[in-house]
Amino acid sequence: MKNKKSKWQLATYQTERLSAIPSMASAVSKKISSFMLAHRKMVDEASLFFETYKCDLLKLTKLKKNLVNYTEQIDIINDYKKEHGKLPQIVNQSSTDKYLTQLYKLEQQIKNEYTSLHSLLLQQKINRFEALDHLTDNMLDLLNNQRIFSQFLGTIVLSTPLPDEGVRCIRNEKFKPIYIAGLVVALFEEIRLTRDFKNAYLNECMKDMFDNNTDSFMALEQNALSNEVMAQYREDVLKPIAKAALLQSIGSYAPEAQDVFSGDRYRMLTVTERKQLLEIVRLKSIDYFKFGIGVPERKANTHEERLEHTQFEQKKQSFILSFFAKENIDNSELHKLLRIPLIYSSFMVSTKPEFNYKKIYTAYDTLKESAMNKETDPLFTKLFLSMVGYFPLGSGIYFISQETHVIEKGIVSSLYPANPYGPICKQITRQQIKSLSQKEVIVSSNTNVFFTNTRLKSEFEPEFYNLKYKNTYTWNANEVWEVQIPALEFWRKDGTRKRNDFLLTNLK
Repeated sequence: MKNKKSKWQLATYQTERLSAIPSMASAVSKKISSFMLAHRKMVDEASLFFETYKCDLLKLTKLKKNLVNYTEQIDIINDYKKEHGKLPQIVNQSSTDKYLTQLYKLEQQIKNEYTSLHSLLLQQKINRFEALDHLTDNMLDLLNNQRIFSQFLGTIVLSTPLPDEGVRCIRNEKFKPIYIAGLVVALFEEIRLTRDFKNAYLNECMKDMFDNNTDSFMALEQNALSNEVMAQYREDVLKPIAKAALLQSIGSYAPEAQDVFSGDRYRMLTVTERKQLLEIVRLKSIDYFKFGIGVPERKANTHEERLEHTQFEQKKQSFILSFFAKENIDNSELHKLLRIPLIYSSFMVSTKPEFNYKKIYTAYDTLKESAMNKETDPLFTKLFLSMVGYFPLGSGIYFISQETHVIEKGIVSSLYPANPYGPICKQITRQQIKSLSQKEVIVSSNTNVFFTNTRLKSEFEPEFYNLKYKNTYTWNANEVWEVQIPALEFWRKDGTRKRNDFLLTNLK
């Protein structure tokens, strides 16, 4: 690591975390559940914060002002006594001595009240900071290589409720921030490997951070970064990005936002309502980070060390806030970074009342079109689509097996396909009977019955497809998840992949 850090900074890096990544599917599922619970607690606490923070800050300001006034009066009287050797006469006061005693008493009362409120608000800020910091740390543990990252995101998608379940919107609202944050961090890593960032904070932090700019924590099986580099990268760069992504909609829990929702968070908003809501969410999210979390204090051995820490944390907070600031030259990349996962998540963990599962298979083309129209950054979008592929992680496909020569079921099990139209899957049937192995299958487009040409060239007649599949050539894997397909068995992989690209054609 070229860019050496101060001892106080290196002390905050938890390199021991990097050797404690969970490998069992059950552990990942439990962690995701704990992430959802932790985020929900933060949301509930944020709702209370938004109801009281303005009054609390106003009260604190008034108390401080009153305290200053009483202190000034006391100082004036005492200064007069020092200069003249006696207490001054106070208008409308029979005894200056008694009046001074009363001022001291009132000053102490105000000071106690101010100290009590200030301590309470400070402790609440510390609690919020620690809750967010712990959630972010735990989540980043599951973004340590392609394999565990695929399992992390795939488990979220496969655990979402079915389209007609009444709790779908509520459950997906809990999944969504975790899902978005994971995608944002992974996309950032892809971009970092491709180009430099213009953002001032990122330039300063990542200058000479990496020994080899081609090394990545998102390697196939093993994080390629050293523990020291990865720890610094996590602390200074990935954590602030993940925090901004996790709380990008925290302002929507403010009373002003609730007024726009009119009692239904999931209803379709008008264009005017949506514009109004976005501005409220932006401003309230900024307030939450500024007044609800702030800059963490830290014990230091010297004044210089404390000052260095405070200045660095202030820069870090400013970087987080730049995700919420109106778009400008310095934060434009950050807005573009966040925008793509936000769009993609609206397909994969939708909170819309009306939802058609087939829509997830249109996410790729939607983003591709948005890049062509310059609605999203073309390079960022290209990198993102290369990561997720055409067939979303956790989605169900049908393919003609070159081994059994029948149509089998598969579930997309890995990100980063070599070809976006050739998903990496776990085959879950053999001879159309449930069967799971630890080997993954790369399903080429000429054996995937989703594609019209594949169906036309296959040995199966059109009438067969129409009768059996009724023009639906994908399927919802959530229907069998943890019912017929146990997570523990599904995510068990031996690291090998076989290609399924030979199609037995119709020779008639």
